[in-house]
Amino acid sequence: MDQINALKGYGKVTHLELQLEDQLPPPSKPNFKIPNHKSLRLTIAISAVVLTTLLIGFIIAASIYNSTGKNSPNSADAINIVCNVTRYPNSCFTSIISLNSSPEPDPELILKLSLQVSLNELSNLSRSLKTLTADGDGNGGGEALKDCESQIEDAISLVNDSTAEMESGAGEKTLTESKIGNIQTWMSSAMTYQESCLDGLEEMDSTSFREVKMRMRKSNEYVSNCLAIVANIHVILEKFEMPLH
Repeated sequence: MDQINALKGYGKVTHLELQLEDQLPPPSKPNFKIPNHKSLRLTIAISAVVLTTLLIGFIIAASIYNSTGKNSPNSADAINIVCNVTRYPNSCFTSIISLNSSPEPDPELILKLSLQVSLNELSNLSRSLKTLTADGDGNGGGEALKDCESQIEDAISLVNDSTAEMESGAGEKTLTESKIGNIQTWMSSAMTYQESCLDGLEEMDSTSFREVKMRMRKSNEYVSNCLAIVANIHVILEKFEMPLH
């Protein structure tokens, strides 16, 4: 009998239990929708775009931080401001930026570098003229080449004087009204010497005229840039709140 009663407790439901089951509400279904393949792919694509955009933004921000960590843009901006007063701002900027080692905006240093660029290019031109003179030039152009060579040497001497004028000892100013006047006069004369060189070659119908004119293009631009900078130096210094006293 005990075995029969024990079996009744396994897998059997009483009449009372059936009544209670009829009164219970049906189990609720979870309110969860499985996305279809299209919406799932769209969600993944949007997420990928957002993550990519964030990553690119991070890389750009890091690059900007690294490039500005040493204040190099301030120095580059200063060169741009100074070179904007010249007739050839692009050649002015590109020729100076590679020589500039100061992270601070310094218009006086930029003028010095502009003078150095002019001196270097005039020296290159002088060596070219020596080679052309040695090779000779028909139609009486040989004498014109020699005169041209001499005039470029005079121009180099004036640029050297202008560079030396900006040297200053302890307690001395790099620029004064007197120095500015001298540099402006000398650079103007250096410009005239280059023009006279070409005029002489053209008058003598020298076969070297076109080649010299081509080789003189850079030095002519650089000297012109120097002259423009020194002629506008008061305005430039005021922009940097560094007026002469």
